[in-house]
Order: sequence, then C-alpha cells, then structure tokens
Amino acid sequence: MTRRNWMLRFCSLLLFPAGLLAQSTASAAPASPQNQPTQKVLIHVGTNNSENWQAALKKANDLMASSAKPYDTYVEILATGDGLKLIDKDNPMTNEISKSLDKDVSFVACHASMKTNHMEDSQLAAGVGTVPSGGREIAARKAQGWTVLEDKSIK
Repeated sequence: MTRRNWMLRFCSLLLFPAGLLAQSTASAAPASPQNQPTQKVLIHVGTNNSENWQAALKKANDLMASSAKPYDTYVEILATGDGLKLIDKDNPMTNEISKSLDKDVSFVACHASMKTNHMEDSQLAAGVGTVPSGGREIAARKAQGWTVLEDKSIK
C-alpha cells in the first residue's frame, strides 16, 4: 500500500463517524429559543378618549402582572391618530405610562400619524418608540401570531 492510499483510508476512517454525527444532529428537532414569550398582545390605541386609554393601560398592566414566568408575556401599546395624545409627554397620564414601562409594557407611536398631526419625537413621553406605520405594525404583528386588541373593545 502506498503512502498516499494509506493516508486516504486513514482520513476516510476519521471522517466517517463525523459524517454520521452531523447527520444525526441535523435530523434532530431544533432547540427552542430561550425566553420567547408565549403570549404576545398588541393593544391599538387610536382614539382621544381617556377612558379607552385607561382601559388599555389597565389591560396591559393586568396581562403583565398575570404572567406566571418572567418574559412569558409581551405587551405593546401602539398609538395612532388621536391616540397619540396618550403618549404625549404633556399628557397628565405620563406617570401611569412610566409605571407601565416599569412593568415591561412597550409603547410605540405611528410615525405617519405623528407627521400628519405635526408631532415631533421630542413630544413623546420618555421610553416611547416609533414605528414607520401603524397599519404595517398591526399587519406584521398579526402575521407573527400576536393577538391584536382595539382600545374601543377593551372596556
């Protein structure tokens, strides 16, 4: 046996078990990501009604409080149109928004609505983010399996 043939056989013996190992791990079920929320809820606030705002905040806080495990629930409140007044830093409910942020409720504002209402990022309450379009945000969240609640239907 030549030296070259001996090297090829030796390498193939080493690679064969590695190939079996790779094949068995590839067919195994993929590991589930850690800390993925099992409940994801988007609450859409689009009205200038303080009762609806309070109901939306209460629902969000209740959902976060009822979560049995940390990171089990994710709640996002999306403000569009007249609902932008909820997340205005001059709104008297800013303190309640801060408390909800402390409970890991996320707040986002529709940038398109902000533009229509001549609202600047500097007018948003602390901790509030923006999304390009409220409609797209709702559609994307629905496609990801989120539950979408309208502020008018929460009471």
